[in-house]
Order: sequence, then structure tokens, then C-alpha cells
Amino acid sequence: MRIRAALAASAILVMTHVSAFAEKRIALVVGNSDYVNVPKLENPKNDAKLMADTLRGLGFSLVGDRAQLNLDKPSFDLAVQKFGDQLQGADVGLFYYAGHGVQIRGANYLIPVGANPTKEADVDFQMLDTNFVMRQMESSGAKLNLVILDACRNNPLGGRGLRSTDAGLAQMRAPEGTLISFATQPGNVAQDGADGNSPYTKALAATMKKPGLDIFRALNEVGLEVAKSTGSSQQPWVSASPIRGDFYFTPPTAGSDSDLQAQLRKLEEQLKKQDEPKVAFGIPSPAGVLPKPSSGCSGVAVVSLNSRAAQPLSAGEECSLKAKDVFKECDGCPEMVVVPVGIFTMGSPSNEAGRDDNEGPQRQVTIGKAFAAGKFEVTLDQFAAFIKDAGYTPKIECNVYLGSSRDRKTFNWDVTNSWRDGNKQTGSHPVTCIGWLDAKAYVEWLSRKTKMNYRLLTESEWEYAARAGTTSSYSFGDDKSNLCTYANIADQTYKRSSVGKNEDIEQCSDGYAFAAPVGKYLANAFGLYDMHGNVREWTEDCWNENYDGAPTDGTAWNSGTCSNRVQRGGNWNYDGGSSRSAARTYGLIQGSGYNFIGFRVARTLKQ
Repeated sequence: MRIRAALAASAILVMTHVSAFAEKRIALVVGNSDYVNVPKLENPKNDAKLMADTLRGLGFSLVGDRAQLNLDKPSFDLAVQKFGDQLQGADVGLFYYAGHGVQIRGANYLIPVGANPTKEADVDFQMLDTNFVMRQMESSGAKLNLVILDACRNNPLGGRGLRSTDAGLAQMRAPEGTLISFATQPGNVAQDGADGNSPYTKALAATMKKPGLDIFRALNEVGLEVAKSTGSSQQPWVSASPIRGDFYFTPPTAGSDSDLQAQLRKLEEQLKKQDEPKVAFGIPSPAGVLPKPSSGCSGVAVVSLNSRAAQPLSAGEECSLKAKDVFKECDGCPEMVVVPVGIFTMGSPSNEAGRDDNEGPQRQVTIGKAFAAGKFEVTLDQFAAFIKDAGYTPKIECNVYLGSSRDRKTFNWDVTNSWRDGNKQTGSHPVTCIGWLDAKAYVEWLSRKTKMNYRLLTESEWEYAARAGTTSSYSFGDDKSNLCTYANIADQTYKRSSVGKNEDIEQCSDGYAFAAPVGKYLANAFGLYDMHGNVREWTEDCWNENYDGAPTDGTAWNSGTCSNRVQRGGNWNYDGGSSRSAARTYGLIQGSGYNFIGFRVARTLKQ
């Protein structure tokens, strides 16, 4: 019965493959090479042709039916205007540009081939502000907008007296439903390439054609390939607002070893070896073993969660959940992501860089009970809704970090704050200055409000969710140079702030000196954001100095020093080593709050 239900799901996958190409996909592709008054570039025209051919093969309709090459300012303006017109009613809009680009006064400008600015006042008339493109895309109503800029080459306007001109591009905010990708990190310079195409566009075009990679996994593969081909001198950068659903350049294809059919064959073999377990997930665990969930549904219902209202799951909906499904059970509630059951090795090996003795000994842990984890850390808006509805008063004050002395012997704090305070916070920032008791009060309120079992993650659930099937230092591998694509940590952006000027930092730039709004970096393979960095997260467990005697079934460790509770995940003012999947620390239940500590929620499921 369960196998038949799973096979029915494979038919849905084939339908998804067909419907993806039925989407209305519109792209404007521009490549400027033959500059008149600034240095010419060899490859942008080639890059644009490659991208246009690739996108056409992936079901995109191109403005002008082809790549737009060597555009002057009037032609560029007209092309963008046509793009905006054709985007009306589209599902997906994509803007690609290769050529010279520059940041001036913190704004990004794309340079037409005839531009010849001699003073800053010329910029608005002779160059194209990227915000012009963004406004066209935002006003179109497209479900998803993609902005891809291979325009971070050397500053072509040096020596012209434009004092506010900087190398590379400035960080851009991604509006709702938008993803922005740069060929390299903000403020850095990308390579033009020596074989006819830039390293970035070459990797992007090849990766787009791979079936079954959602947009975030695709861009992660591009980043890894570019870092490899450039000797880690260039690292692509992504900014994204939360995006509803999955987007594939090339959807999963039936018949490949990586698609659902292959997973179903493995599942069927496992089911034959087990005594009729109640398995509602359609993928095997990262360790390749499917534990039997401790409680189950009487059968696997086929229920769609698409476009459902924000309300508690029905029994049928909950029984039909599969890994990576997303649901929300009230307005203002956290979005929840279903985490698959599985077995993993918890802790770090003795040779892992940055390891602490409290991360061992390693042991095998079985996550045999289905659960969902918050897609993001709990936000300021979500916590404020709880405060208002429950009339709750937080138990602790807030300490805002102000930095250290040059000899790093003195650390400065502003102790006059509350949970509402932080560094330039908005409602979409993670709430901080939250004590363990405050986090517990929030999940208890959420449980009452939804009549469902919300709670904090156990420490082993947290590490399992953070690893997302990996055994490396991070969910994306061991290479710390990729950290700023996935995490907000103490980096070059932080170093430039008054708070971070004396701190130990990583060499990449994540774009935020302090906490970032949730979801600004790439998700891991389970679909969870900010598991490395941003703010530390409270868990349920009591603190113990090592794992001797720790539970191996995914439950919380409720003995030890229970006046201290485990915190996981690293934070914006700590280096990357503190953001490893295995890294752990603790906080006092009755201690003070800090503006780098927050939390994420979990939800027990019936399966």
C-alpha cells in the first residue's frame, strides 16, 4: 500500500517536470564588450550568447529573441522597458548582464558601450542604474525574479575624478520573491576568463542544465566550481528573500539515478527487509537506513499543501508530509520544514580544524521520530506577536556588544537594552536577547495557540538538521572560503564596523556587520536557513562537558548541569570555527541576554 502511494508520488514528479516548462519564463540577456571610451572586454558578448542559448533551451523567451549585445544607453533603456512589458503575467523573470559594472555612492551601475562620464553628474544620464531593472521586475507581479550580474571586473573609470567610484559591485537587497547573484562577493573583482567565457558564466550555464537542482543547490554548485577553477580567488555571492516553493532551471527527470524513482527503488528494497514499518517519507535517511518511526499514521494520504491557509495541519495533511515539505499553522507562526528520520554520527573527529574536546566522543544517533524544524530563526515580529497575545514579560535584560579594546583584554557592552534592541533590527531579523526561559515560554504559547506540540530542538536534532546528511565541518563541506554564502559570521564586513575592528575575522564578506534578516544566505540540503552563524540558538538539553553517557535516540539530555542549557549555531561576531556543525556552547538559564543569541522552534509530528 505504501509502495503504491510512493509510486504515485513519482507520477507527480513527472507532471512537475512537464509543468515547469509550461511556466511563462522571460529573460533579458545583455552582453557589452565593444566599449568605445573605457577598456574593451573580450568575453561578455560570448557569455551573453552562451547564456541566451542555455536559457532558450530551458524554456525562457528572450527579449529580442536573442542576446542583446553592445548596447548604448538608449538601447539599454529600451531593452529594459520591453523586458518589463513582457514580464507582465510571467511566472519567472530573469535579467542577466555581462560587461563593465561599477558602484558609485553605494549604488550599482551597468555601463553601456558608449558611456564616457567625466564627473559624477554624468552617471545618471550615461549609465544604467540596476534599481531601474529591479523596479521593472518588482512591478511585474512575477512569482520569482532572478538577477544575475557577471559585472564585477576591474573599475574601468579609475582616474576620471569620480571620487565615489569603487571596485566591484555594492551589496543589493533582494525584494520579496527575488534572488540576486553576483559573479563574486560585493566589493571584490571577478575574472573575465581566458578561454572565451568568464569562469562564472561558464559554470552557471553548465549547472543550469543539470536536472533536479533547485535554485539554491544550483548556485551553490556554481560557487564551488568557480572557487575551484579560480584557485579560490573568486567566490560568487547570493542575496535572496524568502522564496515560495522550489524552482528548477532543469526539473528532476524520470529515469536518472538522482531522481525520485531511484529513491523509491531503494525505499522498496528497505521495506521488503523491514516488518511493515509505517514510513511516510519518500527519501532515505542520510545514512541510507530508514528507522521505524515510533508512532505512525494508519496510511499515507495524498494531500496537497500548496496554497493552504495558515492553519493547524489536519490529520490527513500531517500523515502525508514528506521531507522538505513546508507548512505554517497560524498567521505569524514560524514556517516549518519537515526533517527526514535517519541515523548520523554526532560530534567531530579528532582531526577536525577548530575542534573542542566537548564535541566528543563521536557516537551514532538515531533520529527515529519525525519532526519539523523552523525554516528560519524566530523573528522579532513573531516574538512581538507572542508578547502582545500572551502578555508575557521577558525574564532577562539585553546586553548589546560594543566591541573590544585593541589588546582584546576588555569587552564593552551596553546593558540598558531589551529584546526589542539590537543593531539596526527590522521585523525580519532574528529576535535576540532571549533567555532559555523566554524561548520555552514562546513554544508553550505556540503549542496552546495551534493545539500542536511545539518545542525547542534537542541538541542531537539540531546537529542532525544542521548537517543535512553531511559528515564535513559544515553542511557545504570543509572549505571555510564558502562560509559567507551560507552564514553571517565575523567577516570582512564585520571588520569594517566599529564593533569588529579589533576582532578575529574570516576573509570573506557576507554583507552584514551585525545580525542579518533571516534567510539571506543559502539553505542547507534539508531546506533550513542560518544553521551556521547569524545568531546562536537555544536547545532543550542540559550542558555536559562531553558526550559520555549522552542519549543516542535523538531525545534531550535532561541531566548534567541543568542551570546551563546548550546553544548551537555560531553567530555574527564569532569566527567560522564556532559555526561548524559540531560546535557547541552553553548559556545560563538565569543569566543575561545577548544580542547574538536567539532560537529556532521544533514541532513533533505524528508519523
